Amino acid sequence: MEPTSTDVLAPAPPVGASGNDSSFTNAAPEAPLRILMAEDNLINQKVGKLILQRAGFNIDLVGDGSEALEAHRANPYDLILMDCQMPAMDGFEASRQIRLLAQPQPAIIAVTANALVGERERCLNAGMDDYLSKPFQAEQLVAVVKKWIAKRQNSSR
Repeated sequence: MEPTSTDVLAPAPPVGASGNDSSFTNAAPEAPLRILMAEDNLINQKVGKLILQRAGFNIDLVGDGSEALEAHRANPYDLILMDCQMPAMDGFEASRQIRLLAQPQPAIIAVTANALVGERERCLNAGMDDYLSKPFQAEQLVAVVKKWIAKRQNSSR
């Protein structure tokens, strides 16, 4: 599947060029956070991973919803960035299946190029916690991850 211009993530800006990019400094928590990105587009995988690595996070990648379900079942993740439109099993069904598992539940962030009216609600109804529309800026991805890390840390105290 060839990437389209609407499906490619915005490139990550150079980090530290101005020395004032606070969105990328000390973003990762002290305890390792397990992050999974379920994305079928290889370019989006590479860009998303690069953005989060520059922000100090480790991230695992899978290519569809069924792989995301199996990866989480085998070793639970804290946060899953879930593309909605993928082959084999889409992100909606994968999120519903993950919510049925009797194990620690991750924050699931929908990442989709579909910006139709009602899409956010469809994602939330499938069990996703938040929504990020493609294309997005690096700072937006880091901000949503930091937001859900903070919520997770606050709820575990």
